[in-house]
Amino acid sequence: MRAWRILRSVWRQEFGQGLVLGALAMVVILGFAAIAVDVGLFLHERRDLQKAADAAALAGVAELPGSPAEAEAKVHEWADKNGIDIAGGELEAVEVSTTYAEDDTVTVSVQRDVPFVFARVLGFSSDTMRADATARVGSPSWADNVMPWALTKSSQEEATYGNEVILKYSADDTAVSGNFNAMALMGATGASDYRDAIINGAETCVGCVESTEPGNMTGPTEAGLEERFASTSDDCDTFLEVFEPSDGGDAWQFVDDDCNPWEEGGEGSGRVVLIPVIDDLDAGRDEVTVIRFALVFLSNEADDNICPTGLGCDVEAIFVKTYDDIGSLIGPYNPGSDIHFARLVE
Repeated sequence: MRAWRILRSVWRQEFGQGLVLGALAMVVILGFAAIAVDVGLFLHERRDLQKAADAAALAGVAELPGSPAEAEAKVHEWADKNGIDIAGGELEAVEVSTTYAEDDTVTVSVQRDVPFVFARVLGFSSDTMRADATARVGSPSWADNVMPWALTKSSQEEATYGNEVILKYSADDTAVSGNFNAMALMGATGASDYRDAIINGAETCVGCVESTEPGNMTGPTEAGLEERFASTSDDCDTFLEVFEPSDGGDAWQFVDDDCNPWEEGGEGSGRVVLIPVIDDLDAGRDEVTVIRFALVFLSNEADDNICPTGLGCDVEAIFVKTYDDIGSLIGPYNPGSDIHFARLVE
């Protein structure tokens, strides 16, 4: 009998220990649940908050550098559209600042208190998350799909957007002896490299020193353009098939991404290209510095004899002003450039 009482006493002690261990295990389980559920919810909210900050920053920077006040108004508008409780203080700060040009950058800071569920067991009721986004407006600093023809700054400034201009002159039209605006980009000199640059596009950058390509280059010009035009889709072969006026009214935007050569899968139009803009040209082979880029639509008819004689070889184009991102490296905002675009930088 006494032995039975001893065994029952031991069993009760072990049962008490089991309750303690069970309670401790429950705390551990709830701790893991807090990590799995609460942290997951926290990260989900963090992603939504970052997307809202990004959208607000991009909306605001589209108004820069011309109107900082309108930029701030756009930030508020798009933050609200993306679920930011402005009245509740979730839009923490909006700052328009200067990076390279005056008022070219906007930074948006948002915050949100996120309540915990399981972590309350561990004494944590909520936490505050924050997200920042910085966007900047600029102009291209490096680009591909650049044609080997130089355009002087004065010619660009005198051009009327939407009207035709001559990029490469015929031999009997130029006032600069031996230079007809042909270029040897990235040191690729000679007729075949010049022709290939027309077909495939070349690369260069703002500030790069490039060489002109003396001579009329009649054969390579015609061969390069014929191949480039032959690769152009019938749906992207005219100016109005490719471009339409932007909402602002002072620029153009692409009608369809298929005609935008800087979009993935946008090889529909070989007529949309960039041209290096330079200060001036001297006679013969000359060293020039690229000061910016111009966006143009090559307008020569594909079935025309582009270079009908040994002297006659004009390359014609329509100037385009755009705020679309052309996939280049973003550089400082250049008020003289025809191409401005915004991008998240932080």
